[in-house]
Amino acid sequence: MRVLIVDDDLMTAEITADCLMMDPAVSVQIAGDGATALRIAAEFLPDAILLDIQLTDMSGLYLAPRLKAICPDRAPRVILFSGSVQETDSDYLPDGVDAWLTKPAHLDALLDCIFRPTGEKRS
Repeated sequence: MRVLIVDDDLMTAEITADCLMMDPAVSVQIAGDGATALRIAAEFLPDAILLDIQLTDMSGLYLAPRLKAICPDRAPRVILFSGSVQETDSDYLPDGVDAWLTKPAHLDALLDCIFRPTGEKRS
């Protein structure tokens, strides 16, 4: 499982990456802004993307559908992961977004969200 973390808070991104990589089947790349995220996603081809909403160069809401479009044959699961915006109604998600988690998230909730197949709702 390849996970791309897009967050301009490097400490948060690194802590999240360390937690995810406790599972040897998970590899992680980190991008601190939208432009870097697009470049890394095109090379890394992530299975899942943890995406902060407030980035230095663009909104995560603007970035989400662009990240999905990079891999049209196998679009990554895009999870908004933000501490500044509260979780939205799970029946309404912005374009390009598969799930929404509020920081800080419990590791079990984060893993469940990452590994859940795209389009599948929490029960």
